[in-house]
Amino acid sequence: MQSWVGKIPEYPHPVASSISSRVMVELGMVTAVITAAAVLVGGFLAAAAFAVTSFVFVTTVYVVWPIVKPFVKLFLGIIFSILERIWDNLVDVFSDGGIFSKLYEFYTFGGVSASIEMLKPITIVLLTMVLLVRFTLSRRPKNFRKWDLWQGIDFSRSKAEARVDGSTGVKFSDVAGIDEAVEELQELVRYLKNPELFDKIGIKPPHGVLLEGPPGCGKTLVAKAIAGEAGVPFYQMAGSEFVEVLVGVGSARIRDLFKRAKVNKPSVIFIDEIDALATRRQGIFKETTDHLYNAATQERETTLNQLLIELDGFDTGKGVIFLAATNRRDLLDPALLRPGRFDRKIRIRPPNAKGRLQILKIHASKVKMSESVDLSSYANNLPGWTGAKLAQLVQEAALVAVRKRHESILQSDMDDAVDRLTVGPKRVGIDLGHQGQCRRATTEVGVAITSHLLRRYENAEVECCDRISVVPRGQTLSQVVFHRLDDESYMFERRPQLLHRLQVFLGGRAAEEVIYGRDTSRASLSYLADASWLARKILTIWNLENPMVIHGEPPPWRKKVKFVGPRLDFEGSLYDDYDLIEPPVNFNMDDEIAKRSEELLRDMYGRTVSLLRRHHAALLKAVKVLLNQKEINGGEIDYILNKYPPQTPLNLVLEEENPGSLPFIKQEQEREPDLQQVLLTPSISETL
Repeated sequence: MQSWVGKIPEYPHPVASSISSRVMVELGMVTAVITAAAVLVGGFLAAAAFAVTSFVFVTTVYVVWPIVKPFVKLFLGIIFSILERIWDNLVDVFSDGGIFSKLYEFYTFGGVSASIEMLKPITIVLLTMVLLVRFTLSRRPKNFRKWDLWQGIDFSRSKAEARVDGSTGVKFSDVAGIDEAVEELQELVRYLKNPELFDKIGIKPPHGVLLEGPPGCGKTLVAKAIAGEAGVPFYQMAGSEFVEVLVGVGSARIRDLFKRAKVNKPSVIFIDEIDALATRRQGIFKETTDHLYNAATQERETTLNQLLIELDGFDTGKGVIFLAATNRRDLLDPALLRPGRFDRKIRIRPPNAKGRLQILKIHASKVKMSESVDLSSYANNLPGWTGAKLAQLVQEAALVAVRKRHESILQSDMDDAVDRLTVGPKRVGIDLGHQGQCRRATTEVGVAITSHLLRRYENAEVECCDRISVVPRGQTLSQVVFHRLDDESYMFERRPQLLHRLQVFLGGRAAEEVIYGRDTSRASLSYLADASWLARKILTIWNLENPMVIHGEPPPWRKKVKFVGPRLDFEGSLYDDYDLIEPPVNFNMDDEIAKRSEELLRDMYGRTVSLLRRHHAALLKAVKVLLNQKEINGGEIDYILNKYPPQTPLNLVLEEENPGSLPFIKQEQEREPDLQQVLLTPSISETL
């Protein structure tokens, strides 16, 4: 190749020319052969098609048509004759008297009337059966097929509302405030998702789980969350749905329910309010005069026996988790609660402050709530509220916001909703006079200022005031809302803390004495009653006042449950809240407790009166502001205490141009525009 470098090759190349000439010759030969073959084959196909077509034509014209022609004529003749007869009948019917005369003649002389008279009893029976079938179809469960008639007639069929794909719409992320129960139930979810892993190791999962707790704590929600997390069939029924008029229907429905669950295992069966089904059995050996043991009781006990057999019998199906919920565990039969039937008993308690905050956040995310709303304060100040009640609080606040035409839920809307749910709505019909309003305002301000003064000067561990209102609501004429302490402060209450709380209760009567002298009223009666009970508990139950010796009887005297049913205690008994029996044998003890509690109250009352006398001007100023604005908050009370220190002359308040307003507070609280607008409204000066 190096020898040819730099030389221009000849074009066309002789080798390429020879190859291309040979290829063109071969292509020409192939084309000629294919064309000849196509002409030959096409000729044969055209001849064959002509021959076949000619044969079919000759056969059809000279063979088939002569044979078919008579039959076609016969068929057409029959058709035309039928049409002619129909036309003649139509003409005959509409010619003489019309169609109604013909029908009457057929009904009268054709035997139809006599037949209907004979069929009247049978018609009534058939109509009754149709109505019965229609009634049974109306009682058909939602998950039955609409076209299946006999499922509606079958009374023994279970009415469980089934969700085959586990689409309950609830996850564990939607459940808040009951973290202990959710942690316990995670094992059930793991088993339902992967039952083969448990079977391989040989672990027997919990067969039955009993969820118990007060109403509204989320028992049904937890059960739905289990099926929603695991994505398994979920059968939901109530205990009362097994009760039926017919005998044996309850036990048949139990069998059918477990049969359906075993077919679709792994699955979850949830029976809500199981105490309606599984109460204690009385037995059949009862006197005939006992009207409590009747046929309904026998039917309920038969249903319970069938449930016990299905839970732990010879044919107990694996892969079926049984959940039950109740708020009356004491009514359940002992045989139902034994291990093997209910392996887990989970207590669903009301949420704590942290749980209440999580619940409020979940429900607040579903509505339009202002960012200035402090949900933690409501979580801390609403002890004992369940998830259902907290959800109602958010919905009530949304209704208040809509009623006031706010674009979002504000702090005032939440406060109004809390007052509506705890105390009640505003009372429009009642109209207190000036004297009554002054008495109520003095009592409430005295209680609130006492708590603030104790926290300020004695570092007391008591609740501080959040707001005071003299707007009548529900059954009360005024309200004081306090900020609640943490839970630990109430679990381990000490004697100084209880004595300070006793002073707060006595602050209402002390404020009346400071302003009105000995001319006191019944406005502070409820606070005095609370103070009396608190003093008795300090002396007796908690035994915090020394030397207070209980004469020989070891405290506490615990109750023993002797029967199932409501407790027959004296209303308002001192020992009722602590499950104690009636007072001990020493009858002189009550007199001694009354004497010592009176001494304790007198001592605390004297301290409270002297404390409020030193702040007489601040007390009077706060009462006037409350009467003018109808509602004040804790920040305003602190501001008044700062502006009117101890031993301030009373004339300083009385000589003010408008003692019922706080116009100078806006300079220090500019961050609260809503409060400024309220405080700057003009008002009429009032004196006590």
